[in-house]
Amino acid sequence: VALLSPNGAEFVLSYFAVTSIAGIVHPVDERLKPDEIRFLLEDSGARFAIVHRALWPKFASVWNTLPALERVLAVGDVEANVDSFHEWVDRPHDFTDLAGVEKSPSSDDIAEFLYTSGTSGKPKGAMRSHANARAASSNARRAFGYRHEDVIAIVMPLSHSSALVSQMLPMLEVGGTAVLVGRFEAADLLTKIREQAVSCFRAVPATFKMLMAYREFNADHLPSLRLLMNSSAAIESKTHWEIKQRFPEVELVNSYGLTEASTCTILDDATAREHPDSIGVPITGVEMSVVDDAGCVVEDGIAGEIWVRGPHVCHGYHNLPRETEALFAPGGWLRTGDVGHKDSQGLFYFHGRKVDVINCGGRKYAPVEVERCILELKEIAEVAVLGVPHRVLGQVAKAFVVFRDGAIADLKAVTRHCTRSLPSHMVPFYVESVDALPRNSLGKMLHRELKAEAHPALHRN
Repeated sequence: VALLSPNGAEFVLSYFAVTSIAGIVHPVDERLKPDEIRFLLEDSGARFAIVHRALWPKFASVWNTLPALERVLAVGDVEANVDSFHEWVDRPHDFTDLAGVEKSPSSDDIAEFLYTSGTSGKPKGAMRSHANARAASSNARRAFGYRHEDVIAIVMPLSHSSALVSQMLPMLEVGGTAVLVGRFEAADLLTKIREQAVSCFRAVPATFKMLMAYREFNADHLPSLRLLMNSSAAIESKTHWEIKQRFPEVELVNSYGLTEASTCTILDDATAREHPDSIGVPITGVEMSVVDDAGCVVEDGIAGEIWVRGPHVCHGYHNLPRETEALFAPGGWLRTGDVGHKDSQGLFYFHGRKVDVINCGGRKYAPVEVERCILELKEIAEVAVLGVPHRVLGQVAKAFVVFRDGAIADLKAVTRHCTRSLPSHMVPFYVESVDALPRNSLGKMLHRELKAEAHPALHRN
């Protein structure tokens, strides 16, 4: 059952209605374009669709290209002759048509298709069983310490693993309250936090940066907050410090996860002050390791691929047997495709995607190392670095930088700073100024849209 809905009660009701009868829920990101929606519905093979009126125009434009769809249920008034969600919900039922039907899910039945964000390629449908979802939910509940009295504001789309499995499900598990926020608008979120006495919410670094622009984002104005959860990428030490200045008594934690396994690590507030670049330690029930290309565990401090294991890990990718086979290593380990390292204290660090590692003349490095260097410049608001082809060296770095408002866009100053601070093979050959970096609805960088053109803005000799 494809579920095309923004955050709201209809999403939650539909999710539990479908999974309770052993159906498979396929949540679809409301911000996708029509062609992207068509691809996902074709790939999942959805036979039933529940479509909110806000997404109806997008859905309607591709509906006739989806012959597998047998029935459509509309949430709200739409210009089509289809069944109404609210009429179904409000209509009295005696359920006689279900007499003799016994269909309850087993723990190994697939509960949901959660598609990867497709930041570097086509999205893939991670198949998560009921047991996987329960384990992932319990992991998040323990990691973040959710309480019965908590009120969480869910800012991220429920169509994504972070919001659905690491926020909504565990909050309901403890009997807490979820405030479902629609499209993110900083002022609206601040109002909801104050009016609904929100105690916690999870966001990506870009969201926290936007909130910092509002004076109301402080403990005096928002006294109910007790927990802020950073997701997707390590928050910059400067931003972490600024948030703690405004919320000295609020816990600010960092975490690491992926669609295929949900939340895997937690970095508590106290440790984050000493190790702001870390993603923390594995949460209870999660095993993690860092291995080389041969699958052998590397020594502390050495970069390698992060592997994850546990009952929270998905069963594989829908309709992609080869990719599923490549996803798992012997012993049930999930190959995350992420590069990182572990230090002597057991803290893990995320460097970036394995496919994004730059190989310059045989010397490999992660783009994040260059990004951290460039962010030391106060004129830079954001940066993304990726590898581009070079006929001699194989690959070199190109940096896309967003200058702060009012700052002088001096590209050569970026190169000079990198030359002073980095080994020569890591200094960007190309630097380009852009107005903004492309991101998806979770705030993740869309590297596929940043692929460098053949004509750089600045060449380093």
